[in-house]
Amino acid sequence: MIYLIESPHPDAQIKTLLDAFWWTAATVTTVGYGDVVPITDFGRTIAIFYMFFGIAIAGVFVSILATRYYKRRIESKDDSKDYSLKKLVEKMDYLEKQHKEEFEKIQDQLKKLEDKK
Repeated sequence: MIYLIESPHPDAQIKTLLDAFWWTAATVTTVGYGDVVPITDFGRTIAIFYMFFGIAIAGVFVSILATRYYKRRIESKDDSKDYSLKKLVEKMDYLEKQHKEEFEKIQDQLKKLEDKK
């Protein structure tokens, strides 16, 4: 598109398809070397759209990466909480099995106290 707009102009810097491709790549990737620029008003208007398109693509790419990183971080925290809870329950079960007789004695004593009331 930029080639068709700029190449007919006598003072144009974009005279070949390779020039147009180079300018488009530099503009969309937000590098913007400035060695080749459109000189017509319509070419510059098109350039503005290419610039915003490049910025939008970069923004979408960065937001996707950030979302994936954040999601993995949250999931790893949830996994560590689940692991800690599981370990705690296992430890309580172990203690309960080891001290079952003591627990039963305490429960009996509590029942006797309640009965006296």
